[in-house]
Amino acid sequence: MFLRSLQLLHYKNYSAARVAFSQKFTLVNGRNGSGKTNLIDAVHYLCLCKSYFTRSDAQVMQHENDFFRIDGSVEFADRTLDITCKYQFAKKEVLKNGVAYDRISDHVGLIPVAMIAPDDIAIINDGSDERRRFLDQAIAQLNGVYLQRLMHYNRVLAQRNALLRQAATGMQPDKTVVGSLNALLAADGAYIFEERKAWIARFTPVFCHLYDQIAGGSESVGIQYVSQLEHQSLATLLEESAREDFASGRTSAGIHKDDILLSVKGHPVRETGSQGQIKSFLISLKLAQCLLMQEQTGRKSILLLDDIFEKLDKHRLEVIFTILQEPAFGQIIITDADTTRSMQFCREQLNTFGHIEVSDAVVTELAT
Repeated sequence: MFLRSLQLLHYKNYSAARVAFSQKFTLVNGRNGSGKTNLIDAVHYLCLCKSYFTRSDAQVMQHENDFFRIDGSVEFADRTLDITCKYQFAKKEVLKNGVAYDRISDHVGLIPVAMIAPDDIAIINDGSDERRRFLDQAIAQLNGVYLQRLMHYNRVLAQRNALLRQAATGMQPDKTVVGSLNALLAADGAYIFEERKAWIARFTPVFCHLYDQIAGGSESVGIQYVSQLEHQSLATLLEESAREDFASGRTSAGIHKDDILLSVKGHPVRETGSQGQIKSFLISLKLAQCLLMQEQTGRKSILLLDDIFEKLDKHRLEVIFTILQEPAFGQIIITDADTTRSMQFCREQLNTFGHIEVSDAVVTELAT
């Protein structure tokens, strides 16, 4: 699978742009604010129907416009698909070879993608919702049923919380309705829990092996999946927490409370990890996601590396680029603001690579 071309119209700071890709590695240079990160974010949108950096489609439209459009041509082993993502009048539509999906979520997983960006520090430092987002996005690209059941769980959870808020203000909710919602949450929650647990079990050894390579085998790391469902069914948990939920107006038990504990040398990485360790940890998470995708489906992910040269020493970068040249990894697009630094490094490490320069949202393809 290979993204051959990308065309943008009113996406973020791009009025119009077109870029072609021909190499496994493509380096994108440009000053900060030029649009290089927006370019790879558009690739992410083409793959997952959403920006990596914002949940609002309206916020990715170029200012003073009322629509945006992304077109991409993706080459598979036996076919080439033209994908279009467009947004206008608060409506999003995704088309494959000119035919719109009935459900946009059905597109997820067709073009697997992973991104490494400075904002990923939130996976380490922020709340459990960031770690669940990483987990869910990785599994959803492997398993369409998982995505549908997760979306259904979240809709039912919102309905239950709405009823609980009514109860907290003195309105008496229909106990039959609450019971029905509990049953739906319990069914979806059990499925999601088992899929997350199984994915973590497959993912952990791949992640640990990659981290060992990047860190030189000197630092032990760990990932532990934590869920209330480990010891009790969600049906039981909802029943036991009913009084607390009605008093607080929110659902206190469920897979929306799950977390992943991340550690280095037996200690939480966000408390004791150095900048280099944290960066290596995050990169290993994303590379392991790509390898697991290839292992389970045979499809290679597009890997988007935003400012990969920051906060990593030259040795770790060399190890990472050696790993990325292995056959299990597919197309890789790299951004960096320092052209001299990244060009020199890529010339030393790679046999061939494409080179793109972005200046004020104008894309120029250069020779290497």
